[in-house]
Amino acid sequence: MLQVYSSNLDVAANIAFPFNNQTVNKGCADVLSAPATIQLNQRGVYLVEVDGFATGTAAGANTVQLYVNGVAYPQAVSSFTTAADTIANYGFKTFVQVVNNNCKCNCVSSPTVLQVLNGEQPLTDAHINVVVTKIH
Repeated sequence: MLQVYSSNLDVAANIAFPFNNQTVNKGCADVLSAPATIQLNQRGVYLVEVDGFATGTAAGANTVQLYVNGVAYPQAVSSFTTAADTIANYGFKTFVQVVNNNCKCNCVSSPTVLQVLNGEQPLTDAHINVVVTKIH
């Protein structure tokens, strides 16, 4: 299990959220491998939960979306409308499966990489919380 979060961020459009704090890290199945990257190291099914809020720098539609190995995960996206000086909430839950590639001890030879990207609008005073739990 892994929990990471950041507060008071300014996040440009089309940029992955960095995680500045790690509150829970149990085992090596899921780890924060870089400020904006979560790495899944063992085969199985993971529950990924993302929630947060932010203020937009301008009015418009925006998204926060999970990317798995650099590809947008279509079922893991939150759409919302931002306005200058108005707080918008976002969040989603999804499952990510890491497949078996015949390595010993449930490890994988090439880890699965997760990132959460901000969409179309720059955000200020953003807060993001991510919990990753290996469930199977």
